[in-house]
Amino acid sequence: MTASLDLRAVIADQVREIVREVVADLVGSTASAPPVAASPVAPPPVAAAPAPPAGVAGAEHVTPPQLRERLEAVRIADDADLDRFARHLLALFENPKNRQDLKAGRLRFRLEGGTTAATPQDRPAQRIDTGAVTERQVKDAAEAGRRLILGRRAVLTPLARERARALGVPIEKER
Repeated sequence: MTASLDLRAVIADQVREIVREVVADLVGSTASAPPVAASPVAPPPVAAAPAPPAGVAGAEHVTPPQLRERLEAVRIADDADLDRFARHLLALFENPKNRQDLKAGRLRFRLEGGTTAATPQDRPAQRIDTGAVTERQVKDAAEAGRRLILGRRAVLTPLARERARALGVPIEKER
């Protein structure tokens, strides 16, 4: 199973490199932009927003446009998905705001799930009848290539749901 995870990491690195090349071709010169690291890196810390002017009601809840960040999940399992993503980038570059967000790093992409050819129904199932389903259980199911079936008395934690989405683990809930 470790070889499978290593293969996924290699494929993810190759996809990142291809996307970088496409973006570099679209942007033109990236000499002014800092180089992007090949491995996933935590985003740089965001400076605190300046205080709103006195007397502006509700201004404390408004995020200045320069601090807004977007993260889009991208699933690339084959050449067709890569082509769709490249075309999506071209469409994003037509809008000046999106182009600025991409260049400034406010619009980022996250590779979603794995590159599995099997449909969720083809995966072996792991049944959990009672209790809370945690991130660890989802991670174990992903490593084993299983889908999760939750019984009526099983509860999925929000973090486990998020991890299942990120790892591409299908979850079915019995009614």
